[in-house]
Amino acid sequence: MNDTRRYVPGLLLGVATLLGACASRPVGDVGRTPQPTQRAGIDSSRLELAPIDYTRFCLRHAGECELGVPDALIALTPDVEAEIERINQGVNARIRPSKQIGDWRIDPASGNCNDYVVTKRHELMASGLPASALLIAVVKTPAGEGHLVLLVRTNRGDLVLDNLTADIRRRADTRYAWLKRQSARDATYWERM
Repeated sequence: MNDTRRYVPGLLLGVATLLGACASRPVGDVGRTPQPTQRAGIDSSRLELAPIDYTRFCLRHAGECELGVPDALIALTPDVEAEIERINQGVNARIRPSKQIGDWRIDPASGNCNDYVVTKRHELMASGLPASALLIAVVKTPAGEGHLVLLVRTNRGDLVLDNLTADIRRRADTRYAWLKRQSARDATYWERM
């Protein structure tokens, strides 16, 4: 079945493509904006269809793409902060960096930023953190390369988990240009930032 408009669990198989993520080429305007609609609490003028590589990942791992309670924030207690740090360091140490572009994979031996992000998200959700507070974001590095990071939405601001650094930083403390992120309310869409 090759109907690119069909619905799959929680997702619309779209035509947007995530160009350049983890590659050594600039990310341009990735995807097309759907016609504005009335969606509860979502500024539809900033919405895009999910990147096709993310959609393919969700077809293979539907449970990984469910949001659960929309717009959750994580209470950043010392224990939660330690768990986020443990998972970030563990995944960064365990996956060997590779520039190979391919399907997004959970916990491969080697991989690119896509693999780091979905592995961290998977482990954080398994530790009990809400999926809608763990959002994949597309950024552009200072060198102009496309890259994916994981935003952890907390009651003390967004934290950035990144395979290019061991440090967990506040979003404002990065030098990235922020392009888009998963919607915390509707798994079908991503939001321009």
